[in-house]
Amino acid sequence: MSRTLSSLALLTLACAPEDADKTAGQTDFSCLPEQSAPYADGIPYLGVHADAGNSDVVACASADDFEQAWHGLQGMGLAQPNTFSPDGTTTYATTTNHEPDGCRLWALDTQSGDALWCKTYPPSIGQGAVEVDAAGSLYFTVGSTLVSLTQDGQARWTTEFSAGGETDAPWGLHFTPDGHIATVTTSGVVYLLDRADGQVLSSLSIADEWGFVPPQILDLSGEIDLGSLLPEAVQADVLAVWGEPDSADSSAGVAGFLGAGGFVDNTLGVDGQGRLYIIGGGPDENHGALVQIALGGTADAPTLQPAWSAITSGGSATSPSISSDGRWVAIGDGSTTAAILSSTASDAHVRVADIIACDDNEDADPDPLVCAFAFSEALQRGPLPGSPAILPDGTVIFYEFSLDFAYGPQARDLVAVGPQGILWQTSLAGDLDWNSVITVTDTHIIGTASRVELSDETLLSLHFPTQTEDYLVLLDRADGALVRTIPVPDDSSATVTIGPDGALYVGIFGLLSVLSIDDRPDLGLVRLDPRP
Repeated sequence: MSRTLSSLALLTLACAPEDADKTAGQTDFSCLPEQSAPYADGIPYLGVHADAGNSDVVACASADDFEQAWHGLQGMGLAQPNTFSPDGTTTYATTTNHEPDGCRLWALDTQSGDALWCKTYPPSIGQGAVEVDAAGSLYFTVGSTLVSLTQDGQARWTTEFSAGGETDAPWGLHFTPDGHIATVTTSGVVYLLDRADGQVLSSLSIADEWGFVPPQILDLSGEIDLGSLLPEAVQADVLAVWGEPDSADSSAGVAGFLGAGGFVDNTLGVDGQGRLYIIGGGPDENHGALVQIALGGTADAPTLQPAWSAITSGGSATSPSISSDGRWVAIGDGSTTAAILSSTASDAHVRVADIIACDDNEDADPDPLVCAFAFSEALQRGPLPGSPAILPDGTVIFYEFSLDFAYGPQARDLVAVGPQGILWQTSLAGDLDWNSVITVTDTHIIGTASRVELSDETLLSLHFPTQTEDYLVLLDRADGALVRTIPVPDDSSATVTIGPDGALYVGIFGLLSVLSIDDRPDLGLVRLDPRP
């Protein structure tokens, strides 16, 4: 797997809600927030990063304690979160599979964890989650296609993308308020499609409209196969999770998810007005850009129109995160070659733009086509490995993590920052390192963390663990104080999801377990039920 190591190296509220005590003695943990069409109403977790805006915020209270109900899909790694049918009885997941013709799309019964059906697709399906509309139809990206199935896994339609005569891979999707599908390809072409038949309604090339180029990225796939330099135990784990090392599809799937140097390698965001936000290439190879694309035309015949851009430092490992009220958008930047080789050498930040100020040209840049970020926070451990969560008041909650483990137990793990500066920051007790994208509910901050015992084995900036202990972690949303840790089989990377009944689902990617000398990965999807 020639690009695996370069890819792995890349992975490197101000106030408490009024009902903060409502979980005390609570027995009904239903989580049924209002959702707008074409999403199903009452489903709390809609797609990658919880909603079309990638906010990672779920508008309901969560329990203070949980217990494992089942552990399904063992041996299959989940790089992206699971999603739900409109009635909440089925959950959908995209996974790894070491068998070339093995299943990588799964429908599971939410109560038992049993597989209802599964489908075989190439490994690139794992780069995105399944999006589900109110009718129960499924939508996902794989390779150079966007695919729709019925709720029982039967084909509806497939749309293939190309650019300059070459296939072009779409990177995840979200629905717009008008009910269309929005996606962006690796080359930076943005599309709106009809959900009924997959017909392309409008498209726009970011590179052509803005004259931008892909960000600089280190490519170690040419003359040296770094996979062969992995410790034998890690090579065996890679084989067990992704399949044969010389599998081009398998390599591309892992490399693509963790960042492979395309113009775009993140899911776009959609705000409540249907405007699109994409992070990718910028004015030169040392800079990236966040762009806003506006909608014109009509709901039946929409057009995509370039609006403004905001220049970033280097590349990004994060999708744009848009607050639910459409006021703020946050990104993480600084995923450069220097950051791959050493997190301490990176110039990485969380950057936040005031959308209203940029739309009205009342930001700090006088050019109406350029948006100046409203505030930023320097990252201490290198580029963000996952998108930050963002609240309507502009508060951004993000985590710090790096595979070089160059920071001691006192280094901050989670930070809440707003327009006025840092609100709180916390270091997890017991030498835990947070390692998943954050989910924020009305009461908690939820994710996974690991206690890592390091070996003497290193390669580039990667420091191989000997073994890990892995936990679901609940923090108090108001101040980041630790509420609970609950053991889980392996480490995660994707967002922990919450179902309509308040159960949590931990998708296990197991990156640290794969890299561990003595640990063997279990992987899979774990359901945890709330406890009174």
